[in-house]
Amino acid sequence: MYAASLLYKLFRVNVDCQKQTVEPEVLFDTSEQLKMIPNSLLSIRITEVVEVGHFWGYRIDEKNNTVLQTLTDESNYQNLVDLTVSPHPELVCLAPFAPLENTGYCRARILNVCGDFAEVFFVDYGNRSKVPLKKLKDIPSCLRDLPFQALEFKICKMRPSAKSLVCGEWWSYSANQRFASLVGGHALLVKVYSLVHNVLHVDVFRYSRCNELVNIRDVLIEECYAEPAEESYESRQSHDLLEELVLDQVKIEEKMPVSSREKEKHLIEKLLDLFSDNKSGAPTHKVTVFGPFSPYEVKCYSMTRVSQFRNAFIQKESINSVVVHDAPEHPFQQLLVAAALSTNPIGSTVILEETTLMPPIPGLLALLSMLFAPAIELRVDDSGKYFTGVLCGLGWSPTCGAPLLPENDMELTFDVRFGVEDILEINILRTAINKVLCECAVCSGQERMTQLQEDVRQKLLRLICKSKPRDIIVPTWYKNPYAWNQVDSQCIIDQSEEHYEGQNGFYQLHKLVVLNI
Repeated sequence: MYAASLLYKLFRVNVDCQKQTVEPEVLFDTSEQLKMIPNSLLSIRITEVVEVGHFWGYRIDEKNNTVLQTLTDESNYQNLVDLTVSPHPELVCLAPFAPLENTGYCRARILNVCGDFAEVFFVDYGNRSKVPLKKLKDIPSCLRDLPFQALEFKICKMRPSAKSLVCGEWWSYSANQRFASLVGGHALLVKVYSLVHNVLHVDVFRYSRCNELVNIRDVLIEECYAEPAEESYESRQSHDLLEELVLDQVKIEEKMPVSSREKEKHLIEKLLDLFSDNKSGAPTHKVTVFGPFSPYEVKCYSMTRVSQFRNAFIQKESINSVVVHDAPEHPFQQLLVAAALSTNPIGSTVILEETTLMPPIPGLLALLSMLFAPAIELRVDDSGKYFTGVLCGLGWSPTCGAPLLPENDMELTFDVRFGVEDILEINILRTAINKVLCECAVCSGQERMTQLQEDVRQKLLRLICKSKPRDIIVPTWYKNPYAWNQVDSQCIIDQSEEHYEGQNGFYQLHKLVVLNI
């Protein structure tokens, strides 16, 4: 919020409705303000949305419009000839570009060939199209080596919210639709944060109906489609280098008076010159990972006490035989579930089959463990103000004076902040599950069962998908792991008796621990 509000105070823009361009303008010409905010603003138009926050486009400032027009004119003034080689992926050629009047030709890269058609990527605009093979032309040598003008963008400092991830995709259908409605058909202003693998990580702004500058990321977060996130190490490193570049340029220009307008345009051009050095224009970025080990490969371990020192091996036939963690800046734990388990002959390795990698939602591992565990005991920090973890298992047996099957217990540390209200929600959900099971036992009608199941589903979604994401915390291991009865009995509230009134449900309510708030 600080960066966004500061941006509004220091910058305004010139809007040319006839040319459909938006260009930044400095309000106050002082080197101090330039040092505070790197001048890396671009006016762009989006041509292809890959997913929420990831898109292709091109600059719509006056200089770039001139470059694009020159490229188009050169393409159409040449004596174009049909392809002299067989069309194949990665071939750069000329293809008819529908948005141009009279179907002019533009530079394109072939993505794939299917029958009599080719899917091409227009390297100067950023969109794709399906084109008949007979309409593809050889690219003249004078156009072959010129930098491609299309730019790839990603909105920085955000990730999908739980509301998106629970739908089974990285971004839900509704999130993609909302993003498309926010950016479609608008000239946008972007502020460059970093450049990583030839992708510009940016803040994206558009004008509202009240003519106010709106940050697209803030809208997505406010509507619970996204949540704030840290940038990767590479992105933060690139951001630091970009700031150094700007500061160095400011120091040079302090000795040589230049108008603030020219300063800004010069810095933008310098950034994009660096970007244009790569002429690949490929619509995807691929990384080759060399084995047998990689720092990006996720190592799995068993959560139960009996298997904590055993190796975990995922069968190669499983869809998740290799799990790659491409966002190491997100430190929270993830859950992998296996439908079938076995061990090797000497019992040193647990073999997992039919696995499912659960969505990367912070706190999901602890939530599901507490929701379905027969009994839990919450761990509290030394001050008694916060929950730090939980012990899940069959619990303590007063009759035996020992825990029940302790080898199957699970000791978890929290990586997000949980409170008493979360445990209350879990108990409410367990009660709703008990109702479904009881109704099933007495053979209730289908309509009643559907209603109860939907009630459970909605309660589960409310538990996982919070309007405000739970705070990320540093995990703190409990000093006496796998030990039961560690909480003072005077701090425990048992709701089981008053709730069930003598009836036993499948899931007993968890005991609450009173915190010193």
